[in-house]
Amino acid sequence: MIKRLPLILVALLLTCQVHASIPKGWIVAGTAREAYDVGTQAGDRHPGDRNAFLRAKSSSNGFGTLMQSISADAYIGKRVRLSGFLRTQDVISAAMWMRIDGSTGVVGFDNMDSRPLRGTLDWQRYEIVLDVPANANAIAFGFLLEGNKGQVLADDFKLEVVGKEVPLTGIGRPVFPSAPINLNFEQ
Repeated sequence: MIKRLPLILVALLLTCQVHASIPKGWIVAGTAREAYDVGTQAGDRHPGDRNAFLRAKSSSNGFGTLMQSISADAYIGKRVRLSGFLRTQDVISAAMWMRIDGSTGVVGFDNMDSRPLRGTLDWQRYEIVLDVPANANAIAFGFLLEGNKGQVLADDFKLEVVGKEVPLTGIGRPVFPSAPINLNFEQ
């Protein structure tokens, strides 16, 4: 046991080093967060830049995300845009995402499911636009990596209020018809 102690300490230090660089204000989450290395590194978009990263381990069957949640109070009744730059290398699926939580559950959501990032892509700006309804209480957002290979890098995220002329990218609360439709199946 004594002979293996240095190896255990080195492994522990390497593990802590990867997770010690998680950016302030962000948390690691997801269905398989332990299957991803997460942190920050020297970046290459700007001189002196830093990027956040998610790197898959071969054992992953779910997804990992670097995320944060904030109060929705300052954004009630407004349209918000999350934008940021992502770069991928050999990914099965990666994306930026945003969710609006309310007193009745999720009231807005976009995880780029209809436009996922796959394979290897250079730096590109992506955006998500959602409305924040009156019953919203939190806004959660981040970027994710799904699958057991590849990495996604993130840089320069921004959350801002935009005008109603900016089109929505995700779904809000479902709009239901005011009355039943075609109950006899004739149309």
